[in-house]
Amino acid sequence: MVKLSRYILVLTGVLVAAVSIPSLYWLVIAKVPPSPVIFYSTVLDDFIIVNSSRMEERSTRIDSKGNTYDQADYERVMPLMFFRQLIADGRMPDSINGVPMDPALLNRYNYSYRFNPRSFDAPTPSLYPLLESQSGRVNLEMPDDYFRMKRGIEFIVARDNKVNVEKSRLFTDALTEKGFRFPASIIAGIPTTRKSKDEGYFITDRDSKLFHLKMVKGAPFVEAIYTPEGFEIIQIECVDMRTSEYYAYIYTRSHGVFVLMDEVYDLQRLPVEGFNPYENTLRVNGDMFNKCISWIGENWIKAVAVDDMYNVVKEYEESWPAVHDLTEGKIFAALFPFHIELKSSNSSFIRLYLKLSHGYIWIITNIVLALVYVSFLFRSRKPLVPHIIDIIIIVITGVFGLIAVSVYPNRFHKKK
Repeated sequence: MVKLSRYILVLTGVLVAAVSIPSLYWLVIAKVPPSPVIFYSTVLDDFIIVNSSRMEERSTRIDSKGNTYDQADYERVMPLMFFRQLIADGRMPDSINGVPMDPALLNRYNYSYRFNPRSFDAPTPSLYPLLESQSGRVNLEMPDDYFRMKRGIEFIVARDNKVNVEKSRLFTDALTEKGFRFPASIIAGIPTTRKSKDEGYFITDRDSKLFHLKMVKGAPFVEAIYTPEGFEIIQIECVDMRTSEYYAYIYTRSHGVFVLMDEVYDLQRLPVEGFNPYENTLRVNGDMFNKCISWIGENWIKAVAVDDMYNVVKEYEESWPAVHDLTEGKIFAALFPFHIELKSSNSSFIRLYLKLSHGYIWIITNIVLALVYVSFLFRSRKPLVPHIIDIIIIVITGVFGLIAVSVYPNRFHKKK
């Protein structure tokens, strides 16, 4: 029992070391800079790549031809983004591409969107508010009840935690009549009053069919949305666009990324070839002329500029050395066979995430450390057999195991 408790302490020491030591390593040795952010300049008909570094206070701004821009020039070539500053400075052009520059119109068309793989592994609510879409009031108001979807849709009154049977039956029947099959798989909406209007929720049923549900003057509004055969939706992210251009971004398992167009419910595919929603980040920046769509991997970024018909106007891609290709990354991979992180770029939860090191150089390091430990045993005139498990732990876990067996030494062996 005593030996068992000691090995529990050793394994705990390995766990703590695998979390803390690699973090300390990267704290002392700077990581690669963050990936660049890309915008599209209508004035230049070119991309502007903004690079920032944790080691520098200023960002660098270059176009695809390598020309650099200071802050004033950056604002000048991106007037649709910095129109407020340009108007204040008296530098805003009267028109661009023959279109008069109206501040209200510019503000209406400017928007940004960002998707992160953490969306797939994130907390989901159990209850959802269904706001009144046409209340006649200026501001949206939260309802007195919240719904959940199991065998049917149930509205639960928040005040007394009782089910509103009549309302639940009314909305369940409306969904069923449109072909909805319970339970729901995905429920996506913007459950807040901080939006320009309410469009309810976009929901997939157990057959992955897509539906639009909202409440209009107390009555259910349900629309079945056509999707092609085999169109497997894995994520829906609703947006509140002042232009009412589209409702949501729809991510599929193998068909790509789509936007669901407002009112007509057409699915417009985005030209983001090679995008993997489980691993890559997606950014969209839009103005009254173009949208700049960029998607980012571990050591690369791709971008396209599209017009209002989603035709590709320009493309750009860039790559840089991956962490494991850098000197500090190679040293890390040689020192540590693995490391454990509490946070992951692919999850919103704090857990223990095991990350294996790139390559197998760490095997040599682990064997050397195990031999060092064995030589220490010989010099200390300690028997080898009682320490076999310790040696195996060092061979497998390397420096983490060496630290753990040293902090919690094996004192339960017979002396000669």
